[in-house]
Amino acid sequence: MNTFKKKLPFLARILISALFLLSALAKLYPTPLYGITKVFEEGQLIPMGFSEGFAPFISRIIIGFEFFIAFAILQFNFIKKLIIPSTILLLMIFSIDLSIDIFSGNSENCGCFGQLIPMTPTEALIKNILTLLLLFYIYRNVEDKQNSNFLLLFSSYLIILVFMFSLLPIQSNSASKQISSFSSFVDSDFDINNGQKVLCFFDAGCEHCMDAAKSLTKISEEIDIFPEVHIIFSDTEESKIPEFLNYSGKDYSYQVIEFYNPDNEINSYLEILSFEYENPVVIYLNNGNQMRFFDGTSSNQFVEEDFKNIFKQ
Repeated sequence: MNTFKKKLPFLARILISALFLLSALAKLYPTPLYGITKVFEEGQLIPMGFSEGFAPFISRIIIGFEFFIAFAILQFNFIKKLIIPSTILLLMIFSIDLSIDIFSGNSENCGCFGQLIPMTPTEALIKNILTLLLLFYIYRNVEDKQNSNFLLLFSSYLIILVFMFSLLPIQSNSASKQISSFSSFVDSDFDINNGQKVLCFFDAGCEHCMDAAKSLTKISEEIDIFPEVHIIFSDTEESKIPEFLNYSGKDYSYQVIEFYNPDNEINSYLEILSFEYENPVVIYLNNGNQMRFFDGTSSNQFVEEDFKNIFKQ
């Protein structure tokens, strides 16, 4: 029994290590760029108040810290003076945000474990409270290593950050051209990698899509130099496209792609959107760099005023 009690603090540290490792990896699911951008930044950080330009830096720093904690909690360098207190502080910050979500009635996936393990704010808060209790237990049953090496810890975290930013580069320079991941699906007549462009994924019978298109027309009349717009329609309601364009008030460039056919060698409409995005999808690109991505009708929905503000900056 005494032997088990002696091992219990280390078992608790292994559990914390596994938890943070899972949390970091989950935020990169199903693909690293999708997970970190769509789920973590747009679903959690931007709603917390971080700007769209700053959120990509914060996301990599936080996920890098989670990878770091998974390693650091298993060693003894400054574990009591630095590692555990900083981990507790991070969890408390996110717990406060989760409490605000609960109070406001938000029951959507909080993004703590990305889309790998969807959790409501209430479930995530309970998880954080249990984790905090476990961390307090570890704090009371560990001691810092004598002559702890701060440089070792700092170097470890720095190396992790270098990997995070090199493997998941931030597209911050809109002046430098690159090939958009959507290029191969867009008609060659519409070069989305050259200059400012707006790429949309709409269903012709979708009212939200129709309203988004009409808003784009309205904004284009208010902005002196507005990007070219190209729409990719699914073939589910192809016959309604003329009615759609008439409602939008402009004869936009468009193409039609098969909604879904698993036997088709060419990616379908759903596959292009990774089965995860919701219509309407409006993407603003500059020289192939994805500058803004709107989708669905919830927290990341297309908002006319937000889109207009892009061109006022």
